[in-house]
Amino acid sequence: MRTEVEKIANQVAHDVFVRWEEASVSRAVRAALERERADLVREVTEKTGLLAAEAAKKAAGESQERAVARAALRAVEAVLATRRDKDESAVRALAAQASRDAVLDARPEFVRTVHEEVAKALADFTPPVVHVTLPARPVVELDADTHRVLPELLLALHARCHVLLVGPAGTGKSMMATHAAQALGLELQALSLGPTTPMSKVFGYFDAHGNYHGTPFRRAFEHGGVMLLDELDNGHPGLLGELNQALALRTCAFADGMVTAHEDFLLIATANTYGHGGDHQYVGRQALDAATLDRFTVIDVPIDTRLEYRLVLANAPSRPDDARRLLQEVRTLRAVAAQKRLPLALSPRAGIDGAKLLEAGASLDQALRWRVTRGLSAAHRTALGLDGPEAGREPAP
Repeated sequence: MRTEVEKIANQVAHDVFVRWEEASVSRAVRAALERERADLVREVTEKTGLLAAEAAKKAAGESQERAVARAALRAVEAVLATRRDKDESAVRALAAQASRDAVLDARPEFVRTVHEEVAKALADFTPPVVHVTLPARPVVELDADTHRVLPELLLALHARCHVLLVGPAGTGKSMMATHAAQALGLELQALSLGPTTPMSKVFGYFDAHGNYHGTPFRRAFEHGGVMLLDELDNGHPGLLGELNQALALRTCAFADGMVTAHEDFLLIATANTYGHGGDHQYVGRQALDAATLDRFTVIDVPIDTRLEYRLVLANAPSRPDDARRLLQEVRTLRAVAAQKRLPLALSPRAGIDGAKLLEAGASLDQALRWRVTRGLSAAHRTALGLDGPEAGREPAP
């Protein structure tokens, strides 16, 4: 990233200097000609007199006024042509010196302009600082690469709501839970749910020696913290039903007894669907019970394109041009897949992992084949235009 930033700074400085220099040269040449106006007028006058006399002799029928006018025109052309050839090197030297003087005289403004342009360019690489003001809490500031929905999540958690983050794969839902915990100064506990996740992974268990074994959920529930339940719509309905009491009453029956929730117990769940069952893309998702869904405040998490762009470029700092082309290809294929309702997940992870491959030395074609278009069926490749007339095309710039 540092190399890319330095390249941007150099390019911006060059562009600003060129614009400044062009303007300075123009002003310098105009000033030089203005200073020599008197000499030019005198030369033209002398030249006009000579040419007018010659013209009068050759065209006796022409009025003296017209002859002088014609002679003056010829004189101007002749004088300027002569001086242009004679003084070209002098004018160039004068303009160059004036350009340098102009830049030096305006150095503070020039430097400020460069800094402003560099700052704009660095915005692509520098994550924005997130400021969130919560009632009765200090202002939260995060300068990590955070999703634009994070402030909404923090607000819902401050209201002590259980939050369900719903969005496509790879949009950063799980990472948002990590950022929320950091912002609130709480420990993060996490558990990924599946159809066969046993009750013991949530509520704990006693082993054969009578020793109780706790769980991440138990630690967050009893001692405070942010609890992440990943893939909620992939969990077993029976397990989720057991959680309903803990979510509604903030009291839970663990294997060793009843426990009341800590004041700072905050729950975040993630899902790819809204709990109504599988769809054409997420075919294995469970339909969630209405009583479970009723416990959650739902926040949509779409793809944050600015975050995706920053992360892709940050993971390929030495190859920014290839990274941009890779990202453009991912986005093009994503748009086609969405338009044709293809069951494909061309998530931000594809671009981010592809950028990592680029930085490791893979070619752009390899990064696309290994991470973006891998495993596609013949029908899907055709639908995406990968095997049609455009097959083998270079990624869009």
